Amino acid sequence: MSEDDQIINVEALLNPEEQQQFRRLCMDTSAEELEQLNSVVELHMNQIRDFGGPNADVETAEAICGSLQGLLSSGVSFDAEERSLIRGAVEYFLLADDASGDLDDALGLDDDARVVNSVLERIGQTRYRVKLD
Repeated sequence: MSEDDQIINVEALLNPEEQQQFRRLCMDTSAEELEQLNSVVELHMNQIRDFGGPNADVETAEAICGSLQGLLSSGVSFDAEERSLIRGAVEYFLLADDASGDLDDALGLDDDARVVNSVLERIGQTRYRVKLD
């Protein structure tokens, strides 16, 4: 299956705006680069905690962060296409102004969780799935 086919498979679970942003964020990524993203994810989570304001859904952000960090630290060897999808999910989480502004309302991180869950489903790592209410 080509990278475009994998992205399309993931995108089937996302709305058009999420699809467009996610596709743009998927890029070639080495295993070493994936490992380095762990600290970036943690830094972003700390920023949400510190500056999120009253509307930020810190609980969902923490669930996404835990999911991504578990995945990035899992020791699983991912192929190039899977690494690209994982990179896209991480980069989507790092965007504050994505399909729905992460800090603007209580549901602002739900699209991030859908992106992460879609990638997890596609790469067979559903044990890290983010649960949404």
